[in-house]
Amino acid sequence: MKNNYFDNDKPKKKFAQKRKKKKGQMSAGKWIVLIISLIVAALAAFLITIKILVPDYDLTDLLPDKAQTFIKEDVLGHTTTTEPETSAPTTSPKPTRAVLDYLEDSEFKFSASKQGNFIGNLLNGGKVGNDGSYIYHIVDGKGIYRFAPSSESFSLIYKTDHVLSSLNLRGDYLYFVDETNGCLQKLQKGTQKPKNIGEDVKFVYVYDSTVYYITNENTLCMMDAKELVPETLYNSADNEMQFVGISKQKVFFSVKEMGDVEFLCVDKKADAKAAAFETQQAGELKQVLVLENGYFYYYKENSPADYSLMRRKFGSEKTFELAKLDYPAGYPITDSNKVFFADAHDGSYIELREYNMNSKKTKTMLKSDKLGEEINEAGFFHGGEYDFIIAGNDYRASSNLTSSTNVMKFKDSNWKY
Repeated sequence: MKNNYFDNDKPKKKFAQKRKKKKGQMSAGKWIVLIISLIVAALAAFLITIKILVPDYDLTDLLPDKAQTFIKEDVLGHTTTTEPETSAPTTSPKPTRAVLDYLEDSEFKFSASKQGNFIGNLLNGGKVGNDGSYIYHIVDGKGIYRFAPSSESFSLIYKTDHVLSSLNLRGDYLYFVDETNGCLQKLQKGTQKPKNIGEDVKFVYVYDSTVYYITNENTLCMMDAKELVPETLYNSADNEMQFVGISKQKVFFSVKEMGDVEFLCVDKKADAKAAAFETQQAGELKQVLVLENGYFYYYKENSPADYSLMRRKFGSEKTFELAKLDYPAGYPITDSNKVFFADAHDGSYIELREYNMNSKKTKTMLKSDKLGEEINEAGFFHGGEYDFIIAGNDYRASSNLTSSTNVMKFKDSNWKY
């Protein structure tokens, strides 16, 4: 008979041996677990350190892209989208323009009798003009007066309490801007009711049968004086536009943007592309430029309180100094062989002077020393035989024949010596 007890002993021994062998295997596993634990602990310490030093850091950025997507979408439930690439906004460069640096002399052959006013007069405010027989002048708050040089008689031909400017005289009509309502007006001589031919206008120049004007929105337009259908030549949007002059086929103007001045011209046809035109040398006053009969007139700053009146033919590199002055006021005015300009001496008085391009001599035509702070708003004008200085309550004129020795003053609706 088998002893069940001893018989059961053998299997137990084998079980014990197996347990002893298993015990050895468990020991190796502990080492592996220990090593993994140390790695995990080190990684955890590393991650904790990062979060402490950089709280906003996204720890998933340390994982491969696929793992990041899995964690964000499947584990965290976040939906990821691909953001389009963006770049910092850049300033659009100015368009490259053709440069106009030469025109035939025939492009500037104009007739003075077809000119509505001197461009310099208009740029200075356009308060005075002449038609060869009479001198017309604006008195703000009263209207337009007609003055006869032969007898020095005068009359109020258009009564209004509005502020007027840009007076042009062409044929049987007066053209001007009513600044109070922004309208471009056309008034037939001998009548009292002008016709509104343009809206929101700030400047107008008439030559022959063409009306050129600039709106308050800086749009350059032209139209036939009879048909009165405007054509837009150029728009400079928010950048201030100013008239410079014309040739037979082109209109010249300036555009001021953030302190920089760009000089442009455009053909007298709708949708024409603007071109830059060569104007002046460095160091010259680019804000002041008049183009009359193919010549530029402007001021050059030599040093503080030392300026020069300059002249240059279009397309030529040669410049000519016409006269010296302390400080220029307004725009130069050209009439045949004479150039009229104003010199503001030390800000204390203004002197209207004439330069004769034939004799090369300069003389004083009119002077005002009672302007005070109004000196910065003073306007000066050449009206043919008479010259004017207008500023606030100081409204005066003198004949070219007597120069500054015999001065008329306009006060209480009358001219008086």
